[in-house]
Amino acid sequence: MFAKRLVPFWLLVAAGTNSAPALAQQLSGNGTVEYQLVHKLHKVVGRSKAMAVRGTVDASGLKVMARAQVGTFDSDNTNRDEHMMETLEGAKYPWAVVRAALPGYKLPTSANTTKVTVQGAVELHGVTVNHPIALSVETKDGVHFQVRFEFVESLTAHKIERPSLFFVPVDDAITITGTAVITAKQ
Repeated sequence: MFAKRLVPFWLLVAAGTNSAPALAQQLSGNGTVEYQLVHKLHKVVGRSKAMAVRGTVDASGLKVMARAQVGTFDSDNTNRDEHMMETLEGAKYPWAVVRAALPGYKLPTSANTTKVTVQGAVELHGVTVNHPIALSVETKDGVHFQVRFEFVESLTAHKIERPSLFFVPVDDAITITGTAVITAKQ
């Protein structure tokens, strides 16, 4: 009699175990980010190899943050990099930060390359601008990921005075590109 009552109890426990919410996956990694700034006379590329990435994927979806110190960007010209630090007020606003979210997103579990668009918040010069950011997410094993991104950012939207050369200002739009290598852990 006792065994007959126990069987439905174990079936209920087993059903509850299968429907329990998945554990959150913690994401961490690093990468390279660069900006491309265009002037009528030349193009400037500054690169940082010090981008850190942290995030979580859980039942609500993806939440991620990537950041790099503005002082780590190198354009192969020390004077230009010092001017960039002055223009961005690097001592006051030392970080370039991107926060992104994608509700309902689940990491691929097998070899796959997918393109997704996240809602991003780009903070530069102490000003945050929200817009979509397209990502390419590639994995071979569902644990290690390579993420590529490219988006355009407006200097004036971030209240950055556009530098000038021969009294001609640089273009307002800068292109931000990068690659991150990320590992997922439960």
